[in-house]
Amino acid sequence: MAASTDLFARRNRVRIVVVVLVAALNYVLAVALAAVTATLVLIIAAMFNFDIFPSDADSLAWFAYGIGGICAVAFVIGFLTALVRIPTARRKLEERVLNETIARIVRDDSHREVRNLLDGLAIAAGIATPRFAMISDPSPNSFGVGTRPKNAIIAITNGLVDHLSRDELEAVLAYEVTRIKSYDVALASWTVALTGGAIDSGSGLFSWLPYRIALALQVWALRDQGTERDRAAVRFTRNPQSLVHALEKLDNDQTQVASVSRATAPLWIEFPAKALSGDSSRATRVLRRSLLLDERIAALRELAHMPPAGATT
Repeated sequence: MAASTDLFARRNRVRIVVVVLVAALNYVLAVALAAVTATLVLIIAAMFNFDIFPSDADSLAWFAYGIGGICAVAFVIGFLTALVRIPTARRKLEERVLNETIARIVRDDSHREVRNLLDGLAIAAGIATPRFAMISDPSPNSFGVGTRPKNAIIAITNGLVDHLSRDELEAVLAYEVTRIKSYDVALASWTVALTGGAIDSGSGLFSWLPYRIALALQVWALRDQGTERDRAAVRFTRNPQSLVHALEKLDNDQTQVASVSRATAPLWIEFPAKALSGDSSRATRVLRRSLLLDERIAALRELAHMPPAGATT
């Protein structure tokens, strides 16, 4: 189990590096495109207003040099802005997700059962006990967030506590704890933090390319994570039946988490369908399909040597 988890963690750390580099370049591209476009609009407007047009090859060459200089300046501005934005986006992610979901960090003695379960799971996994937050929402679901394991937060809805038995709740919490240990939460958090801006801005005329790159980066980083997460949780708890039963309850429940965005949807144990409203991109469909619960449940049943749901023995 340890060797498999370590391999998963190493792969996730490599992906984090790639995500940071590509997302930084994507942000540079977005800033450069915006700067070049705005400058070209001003230049063209000035040319028509003052009737100034290149009249010969030399003036045309100087015009081209000017455009090239503008692109170079825009690239430098984009690069410097990206250097500032990346740590800022990382620091603000937890606050953004907690505010988006109206989650409340539990600092008192309430929800003692959840705290006791997390303490035991964290000790068994060899990590610091993560903070946890409660979301006042009847839909059973949970997510993990945090770009560093020692600062991770596990958030669960009231619906998760109300719908699951103690063993099933422990299995879901074990799922989230193994995600922290394997750097899966860190990978998902970095990916969301650095692609969320481009995805939230949509695919407008000037943001189309950065938007598509951000979607593709999310898919590349997270497309096969669902199954790997489940397998790691099963190896950790050695109680696959409880995890299967918990995921089946989530899959059968028809309610949707009220507050969620497309950018942060990959953080959740069950990809919220509500977040897909208005987004029919191929990248989103691929990512959602890779995180669908029904296929993951079938794989877990096979791993646990459990008969398919509804089968008679």
